[in-house]
Amino acid sequence: MITNYLSDMWTGIAPAVGNHLWQSTLFAVVAGLLTLTLRKNHARARYWLWLAASLKFLIPFSLLVGLGSHFGWSASPDGIETGLSFSMDEFSQPFTRPAMQVISHANLPTISQFSASLLHQVPAILAGVWLCGFLSVVLVWVVRWRRVSAALRGAEPLREGREVEALRRLERVGGIRGRIEMVLSGASLEPGIFGIARPVLAWPHGISERLEDAHVEAILAHEVWHVRRRDNLFAAIHMLVAAIFWFHPMVWYLGKRLVEEREVACDEEVLQQGNPPQVYAESILKICEFCVG
Repeated sequence: MITNYLSDMWTGIAPAVGNHLWQSTLFAVVAGLLTLTLRKNHARARYWLWLAASLKFLIPFSLLVGLGSHFGWSASPDGIETGLSFSMDEFSQPFTRPAMQVISHANLPTISQFSASLLHQVPAILAGVWLCGFLSVVLVWVVRWRRVSAALRGAEPLREGREVEALRRLERVGGIRGRIEMVLSGASLEPGIFGIARPVLAWPHGISERLEDAHVEAILAHEVWHVRRRDNLFAAIHMLVAAIFWFHPMVWYLGKRLVEEREVACDEEVLQQGNPPQVYAESILKICEFCVG
């Protein structure tokens, strides 16, 4: 019963899934080509292109077409599609239900009963493989989240000091309304922002002794820009994309590019605030030395 239900459901949704994956992959490739033309531009422009490519995996193209129909984009008055629109439909939706049905039922009377039964089990096998991959990705992230949560619970709140004063000053400059809590963590190797609605800045214990005031302010400016850009929120959204489409190599490539571009974008913002490049480079080097030590 369950096998028959999955088989019927697969026949119905397989064309839509295939079209969606094809369209999302093509969108990501186009976004990647556009980033090549923006190599000399700011990293934030390339970041938004990669993020749009990631979000496309969550938005079926058929939904966009449906929304477009409400704005008066209809067929020609005589009801006949133009050659261009027909070609675009064929290109953007290569997988159609009739074609999938022909493939799934082709030559079934001529093959053995065992092969036909095995073919009937394919939807259930695919569903099981996808579910195992989905749960594995979610489990890895849950374990990481619990480790971070445990580290933050064991951290000591930082209420005063030059670090807190610099953080409050940077919050005002960056236009951040809510306060960013700052904690002194013995488990964190480098400064980092955790959380989305209530961001917390984990400051490694013992790192302040290695930094001058200018270094502290440059490092904190970088983290404040992560909060202002809502990088943790968009990272969580891409984590959802990666969990659902874990089997797609492009999704993991998008995640790598998003991490690289958002870090470069924050670096650019720090320098645009007037922080000397040499001081900022020294602060990054001191953090690396601290982590290695």
